Amino acid sequence: MSYSYTSHKNKRILQIIPSMEIGGAERTVLEITAFLKNTNYTSLVLTSGGKLIKELEKLNIEVVKHPIDKKNPFLIIKNIIELKKLFIEKKIDLIHVRSRAPAWSAIFAARSLKIPIVTTWHGHVSNSSWFKKKYNSIMHKGNALIANSNYTAENINKIYKIDKEKIDIIPRGVNTDNFKASNFSDEEKINIKNEWKVFDQNKIILLLPARLTRWKGHEVVIKAIDLLKKEEFFKNIICLFAGNQKGSERYIQNLKETIASLSLDDKIKLIGQVENMPLAYQASNIILSPSIQPEPFGRIPIEAQASGKIIISSNAGAVKETIKSGQDSTGFKIKPNNSEELAHQIKLVIKMKDEDLQEIKERAILNVKNNFSLETMCKKTLEVYNRLLIS
Repeated sequence: MSYSYTSHKNKRILQIIPSMEIGGAERTVLEITAFLKNTNYTSLVLTSGGKLIKELEKLNIEVVKHPIDKKNPFLIIKNIIELKKLFIEKKIDLIHVRSRAPAWSAIFAARSLKIPIVTTWHGHVSNSSWFKKKYNSIMHKGNALIANSNYTAENINKIYKIDKEKIDIIPRGVNTDNFKASNFSDEEKINIKNEWKVFDQNKIILLLPARLTRWKGHEVVIKAIDLLKKEEFFKNIICLFAGNQKGSERYIQNLKETIASLSLDDKIKLIGQVENMPLAYQASNIILSPSIQPEPFGRIPIEAQASGKIIISSNAGAVKETIKSGQDSTGFKIKPNNSEELAHQIKLVIKMKDEDLQEIKERAILNVKNNFSLETMCKKTLEVYNRLLIS
């Protein structure tokens, strides 16, 4: 059975993602659907739920809720039948799936209807076991494959022998207008600091905005802060871990115990999920992204640069692409899992001249505008859709 239209206008694009909780892939879905509203395409989102559904509804995006976030093989098989019915009912012309579990159902359902399908590889490309490699391989079984960085594309090529020329490399983008310092008043910045219980406005705030999971490098930061105890500026710094704490209770407890054992309770605080990240960046001084594993892309470095803030990040994965080094540096990169180097770099930044810091900040904003803009990401994605629908 073939399911298609003769006209290329008013095509219906279905974005599929396990959940619409706050994260990089989820934000990308929100941004792509918003962009498609200004084209000839109609955008829909299929997901199991999540906080960002409210944002989609504000944009009048149709959201279809279905339990596609399960990895149970029996549910995946069941979903093939159910998704096939859904694709017909919603008159879907193209499907864009962004995760492995729903991809197994969606791709087989789409093939039976001859609906073109795009996959985006947002996460790690792993071959830690035969099963993992096989499970992940579904992501290159569609009609087009998007990788979020050169690093991700190279790993796909290395592990799955997919020619890089057959991979569309489309980096994550941000709208720099949303991160401008001028968007926020001094009062707003004071208010959010008060929420964080940082009442001294002269404090130097180091912000690590990441999920509460070990590979994001929280333990590296704790040890680095401990190494700065003898510095004169130590009394003026405070480090904040911002991230959703749900499901990370054991890890959080370990972090708190480590912080307490080093007598750093007044220096390192866990502040939970921050809803207004652009404001959080502007209220902070130095942004940290010390992941101990390579980031497939990593939104923190580009958001920090878009905000005109100093970023210190692990020099691995896609960070090599997003932060410039050398004379035209737009931030600082350190060896992964190295507290000593992180502490040293924090010290150097705090002691840098204001004019030198300002030059880095200006280059950082320009770097994002030129290379990681939201508009470029959306336009390149639309080009992939057009190519498949016309072919």
